[in-house]
Amino acid sequence: MSESWNEQRIIDAIKNIVQSTFDIDLSEAAPSMQIRDSGLDSMAILDVVMSLEDLVGKKIKDIDLPKNPTLQDVAAMVMRNLQGAAHA
Repeated sequence: MSESWNEQRIIDAIKNIVQSTFDIDLSEAAPSMQIRDSGLDSMAILDVVMSLEDLVGKKIKDIDLPKNPTLQDVAAMVMRNLQGAAHA
């Protein structure tokens, strides 16, 4: 993994993806904001996850999220997958 990813950097990436893909500004959103509150549904969240895969350069295999995930939940899920891939 050539780039160093952390939870905050992933949250920033999520905000950028949501802005560019759905034209929804999350720049002021707290990490604890539930994504559904921005108007995104579960299919849109999957679109964001697929964009994150391209960005981080790793397939996200374990998409285990709560029913109404927060930005932090999605970032933690990506980090779990990145750490799992690094130890595999």
